[in-house]
Amino acid sequence: MNPVNIQKMAASFGLFSFGVLCIGSVLMGATVWTGVIRGMVGAVLFGLVAWFSGSMLLQEEDEDMVEGEDQEETDKGSQLDQTA
Repeated sequence: MNPVNIQKMAASFGLFSFGVLCIGSVLMGATVWTGVIRGMVGAVLFGLVAWFSGSMLLQEEDEDMVEGEDQEETDKGSQLDQTA
């Protein structure tokens, strides 16, 4: 997963939550203006949650890749000592 995919995912979560909250609020009896405000707040909230969670997952993947490279280098030396 790369940062561009995380940004796209956050934008899609934000737009989806805006639509659901805006239309849902209007259908439940709120004024249009109130529905739009609720939709914008929801879009920002859910978009940021998706962005931060995706960024945290990206950092964990990077750390795992670095640890894997270190283990391969130590395995190479130990195999040579065992065969000699």
